Amino acid sequence: MPSFSAVATVLATSLWAASGAWAQVAYEEPTSGVTYKVAIPEVDAAPFDMIVSIEAPASAGWAGFAAGGCMLRSPILVAWPNGNSTVVSPRWATAYHPPALYNGTTAKVLSSSTSNSTHWTASVLCTGCSKWDGGALDPKGNATFGWGVSSHAVDSPSNPASSIRFHDVGKSHFEVDLSQARLSKDNFDALLKTLGG
Repeated sequence: MPSFSAVATVLATSLWAASGAWAQVAYEEPTSGVTYKVAIPEVDAAPFDMIVSIEAPASAGWAGFAAGGCMLRSPILVAWPNGNSTVVSPRWATAYHPPALYNGTTAKVLSSSTSNSTHWTASVLCTGCSKWDGGALDPKGNATFGWGVSSHAVDSPSNPASSIRFHDVGKSHFEVDLSQARLSKDNFDALLKTLGG
């Protein structure tokens, strides 16, 4: 996946729940209509867990989130609908071909994840997305995340190892101020619980 110079505008949003509000950073990609949200604990350095949410229209066969900003040598979360829920598959790529399963990242799909006739949402607790061989996120600074979206459904929706097709809808990256996604431990744990963790 080649580099792209365009840097997206980032939207700051809040997730509201019965027990309060939590800051997250969010980016809505205009071509695909997919929204990416990130929340992290209030820590000083990586490694740390991340809550990542991918909200996509039903027309998206799969959507990917790259923690390192690009496809190569970066933890990737690839999400897709599966019946009434979603599957999230940790991936890694060393060349520009479909990324393979990656055992350096653990992706726990939260029970709030859902799929219906109009859209699907994958909320995941990612362990291993903040620090990897060759890179790390700064929880107090800016971060560049990559994205990719395909209109093609995966071959085996129930299988996290399913093959995926080319990101024909689009691919690029976006920047966020990760410090705006930091939550106190209590609020991070509460958000995780609200999302079904």
